[in-house]
Amino acid sequence: MKRRDLIKQLGLAVPGLALSKSAAAAFLSANVNPVSDTTFNPTWQSLQNYKVPDWYRNAKFGIWAHWGPQCEPGYGDWYARGMYIEDSDQYKYHLKKYGHPSKFGFKDVINEWKADRWDPDQLLALYKKAGAQYFFALANHHDNLDLWNSSHHKWNSVTVGPKKDLIAGWAKAAKKQGLPFGVSVHAAHAWSWYEVAQRSDLNGALRGVPYDGKISKSAGQDKWWKGLDPQELYAQNHSLSENSLDNGMIHRQWDWTNGVS
Repeated sequence: MKRRDLIKQLGLAVPGLALSKSAAAAFLSANVNPVSDTTFNPTWQSLQNYKVPDWYRNAKFGIWAHWGPQCEPGYGDWYARGMYIEDSDQYKYHLKKYGHPSKFGFKDVINEWKADRWDPDQLLALYKKAGAQYFFALANHHDNLDLWNSSHHKWNSVTVGPKKDLIAGWAKAAKKQGLPFGVSVHAAHAWSWYEVAQRSDLNGALRGVPYDGKISKSAGQDKWWKGLDPQELYAQNHSLSENSLDNGMIHRQWDWTNGVS
């Protein structure tokens, strides 16, 4: 993604996040200018009015922490998709480490992720020492987990997994170092990206047993996620899209073609 495209997306993402009070306060009190003081409408014409801020245009080096629950297994950035693709390396790894995805899905991987060694102050000091002139943090990947105290759904890093407001922590640490801070949100394609979780093995002893992609809230009465609705995370109450197993298809649909996303 080009820098201009990234910052254009950031201009949309920050106002629309509905961040927790702590995250929003930390973000807004940082010693930087906001990415834009312009009000945008959901049209391409409106977006053309966006102007890249000087601090970003003039910066030579920045760091983006693309860090989230996929780092718990540590086996690829698209782990939450690959673990549901039979015979993929991530699927095979998942079988060995966690078990079959019909019984242990990505929602359960999230529960394993505690972020207990995360030290944002230490990391931001290191990034500043390395020469970073700004810092971005991942607020939501395609896996659809909000990494702040979200009002959108309970699948967030305060309710599950780390039990911490990660965006608030990043924002406060960036402020201490005097670094402009931004967030990125990648959830627009979660419902198509996760579609492989609707599938099942085509071979082996568990052939035809559905993965956990369409599991509902009622199935969690005796589970760790009791009271949570997995469909708020997976968003799979729909039919499969054409070629949903094709990773290339996902990339071709970034521009909302073929009726997906």
